[in-house]
Amino acid sequence: MHDHGHNSGHQHSHGAGHAHSHALSMAMGLDPVVLNRLWWAFGINLVWLIVEVVGGLITGSLALLADAGHMLTDVAALGLAIFVAYLARTPRTPRRTFGLLRAEVIGAFLNGATLVVIVGLIFWEAWRRLGQPQEVDARLMLVIAVLGLAANAGSAWVLMSHQHSSVNVRGAFLHLVGDALGSVGAIVAGAVIWSTGWTPIDPIASVVIGLIILWGSIGLLRNTTNILLNAVPPGIDYEEVLAALTSYDHCMEVHDLHIWSITESEPALSAHVVLVPECSDTHHWQHCQEELQAMLAER
Repeated sequence: MHDHGHNSGHQHSHGAGHAHSHALSMAMGLDPVVLNRLWWAFGINLVWLIVEVVGGLITGSLALLADAGHMLTDVAALGLAIFVAYLARTPRTPRRTFGLLRAEVIGAFLNGATLVVIVGLIFWEAWRRLGQPQEVDARLMLVIAVLGLAANAGSAWVLMSHQHSSVNVRGAFLHLVGDALGSVGAIVAGAVIWSTGWTPIDPIASVVIGLIILWGSIGLLRNTTNILLNAVPPGIDYEEVLAALTSYDHCMEVHDLHIWSITESEPALSAHVVLVPECSDTHHWQHCQEELQAMLAER
């Protein structure tokens, strides 16, 4: 039995009482509403990236440049999310029987990996600046950071209600949340420098920002790696599924049970179920397949 949510399949036999069934359900990419919101978030972030890079260079603030560096990954992440969302709409073919649904998982993995690289660069520059403090224009830094927070929060809000629709969208959403937190860090650093003149707070704030970003990116990498390695999805107990199949009235034994995810929202299962000899006609096999699929769907 091979199931991804809908019951559309076929079955065949090898000798009396053997059934090996398959059912396929293919998603056709993101909802157009979600895709439209990704485009809006992309546009907002692209404009603000330019503002933060210029502002960071003028003010000399590492916190702003760190935030701009993460903003760059936001733009890349959103662009990648849009690209792979279109790829995921590619119909399945005899060569690619699942279409390109896994493209969104690969895109999310790349987003997580780029976040880790960016954090490493932020840490390196923060360490260098702690040893060689630089002058920072705190007033302009504050203005840019406050406006940046508005842009980041707005972009994150656009995607917030849809972040669980796809691991790809959630990867882009985490980029935006991390950048919003980066703007908060830049605001705090700017306020401290403006009121006390203590410039080391700038690289310290950058490290805090980096740690927050790293936390989210590691979770994203863990989830996408599990999907790419065909691990059993979270919330599904392999032994429980095996016991449920084995306990089916007409089942003698179960071979080659595999449970994995095509995407985060597309779980899949395949198994070779050996039925009792009495279930030798095709009509009965079809009925048993439907019952097994219904039983698994309830779980």
